Amino acid sequence: MSRFSNFTSYIRCNNLDLIEQGFSRILEQEGSRRIPLPPLSIDGIDLSVEEIENDVEKRRCYNSNLANELWMFGLFVGELGWTIVKSFPPDVLCHRAKDVDRPRLSELAMHINSDTFYIGCNGGSVLMEADAKGKVFISGSVDRDDSEQDKFFEEQINLVDSIQSLEQMKLMYSKAPQRFFLLNVPEQMQRAEQELKEEQNRRFEEWQEQFLDDYAKRYFPLMPPNELEQWKIRFRQNKQQLFQEKGGKKLFRAWSSEYRWQDFSDMPSGSLITFERAIGRFLGATPSYWHLGRDPLVYRAYTQQEQLEADGARLLYFRPTQ
Repeated sequence: MSRFSNFTSYIRCNNLDLIEQGFSRILEQEGSRRIPLPPLSIDGIDLSVEEIENDVEKRRCYNSNLANELWMFGLFVGELGWTIVKSFPPDVLCHRAKDVDRPRLSELAMHINSDTFYIGCNGGSVLMEADAKGKVFISGSVDRDDSEQDKFFEEQINLVDSIQSLEQMKLMYSKAPQRFFLLNVPEQMQRAEQELKEEQNRRFEEWQEQFLDDYAKRYFPLMPPNELEQWKIRFRQNKQQLFQEKGGKKLFRAWSSEYRWQDFSDMPSGSLITFERAIGRFLGATPSYWHLGRDPLVYRAYTQQEQLEADGARLLYFRPTQ
């Protein structure tokens, strides 16, 4: 089973011309140059998208080599005046250019005078905030060895979720957790995570009640109503104990089978992952580009140019400095 991953940046600006100018300026200053979309190739041999998509070894080799010759940025119109940014490589904005004392995301924020933030989820989960003055604040953790758990590339993680203080835990894991510590964002964005949790809890409780009713009708058709209610109460209070009792294995199999087919793909399942999904729903456009899934940016650039243009997207290509 593959683990959830997503890498997305957001800019509090919907002027794509200004954002494009910002990207060009900071990348050209470090020696990169703007280019058209190059052909797909490995060792000078042109390939079709189908060849790479259908050949795992070619895909691995291609993606490994591609980052040395192409950086790609997709600008997608989001909601409430925000722009969604997808990049290849996915975390290129979190790195510093050579001889620069801040990550590219911070440089970009300063050039366009707009707040920005990045959410990366892949094992560890990190939120990097950068304000229009270039200040950076990072919360979360990285999926690396213990000696680097307080660093995100060259940047210090200000709030590490695995070693935080009691007060920090209260902020990040409270009923209405605080996620943004640097940026002054609308209250709706601060509430987005909690609203997602509440919605999913309601959906799960509604499904659980329907499941218990259906199960009782099938296996306990003669149970008096008052005993049935007591059985439901016991189930809600201690599911695991009930599964060990007579008939519990049958109930567990029924529960597991039914649960597997429910649409709980956005069920809260972690700290910043829950927040990332909530923000994606809140700021994502239609169609939403906050998560490209199995059809990533690099393939959309080669195969869906007309659709991207119709959706108001803009793709920028750069040859990185060697």
